[in-house]
Amino acid sequence: MSLEIANVSKSFDGAEAVLDDVSLAMHEGEFLALLGPSGSGKTTLLNVVAGLTRPDRGRLVLDGEDITDRHAGARRFGMVFQSYALFRHMSVAQNVDFGLRVLPRAERPPKAERDARVRELLDLIEMGDLGARYPAQLSGGQRQRVAMARALAISPKLLLLDEPFSALDAQVRQSLRGSVRELQRKVGVAAILVTHDQTEAFAIADRVAVMNTGRIEQIGTERELRDAPASPFVRDFLKAGAG
Repeated sequence: MSLEIANVSKSFDGAEAVLDDVSLAMHEGEFLALLGPSGSGKTTLLNVVAGLTRPDRGRLVLDGEDITDRHAGARRFGMVFQSYALFRHMSVAQNVDFGLRVLPRAERPPKAERDARVRELLDLIEMGDLGARYPAQLSGGQRQRVAMARALAISPKLLLLDEPFSALDAQVRQSLRGSVRELQRKVGVAAILVTHDQTEAFAIADRVAVMNTGRIEQIGTERELRDAPASPFVRDFLKAGAG
């Protein structure tokens, strides 16, 4: 999977641009973090990639094909939200199966195949014996694991994570981000994480894109960003977060 975001801009109701000529390219199997303060454009960029928000200008190219006008459902991306977004009336297994069950009929696997996929994913997130439970019976960390499994069930081309750990306490957050990174590597799917927490970004991502007022100030590894910040903003933002 290769994804190119080219010269993407977006404003709402004629106001100042939330995204201002943003460009970046993702590599096969890469874990990329979008890092920046509130209002920097991270979530809007993620929503543009997901197909939930249409850019005013620019384009998105997936594996050489322009997907700028492709609606969200047709992009076959998996999304994990801060709020888990699990269906309370469905069991863990039913939640994981949901994405498979609502695929177009021509793409929908038979039930036996779906059940096998659900069992495989529950084992992968170390919840193989909890498929009959309901979200209210789970901890926050367990709910987020189920949300991950549901997003992965459709074998997405890209995994999108919008502040998925911010509602969890520090100990659970640290444990879960390690699990998510390991799971992403096992599955081999490329992923984009939105976060305002630089410790989290550097712990989980291969590269980090530092955003500010709708633009990407710099993209690189932790060492590249800290050793050679491209702007005073990057230098000061990382220094403040490190304290």
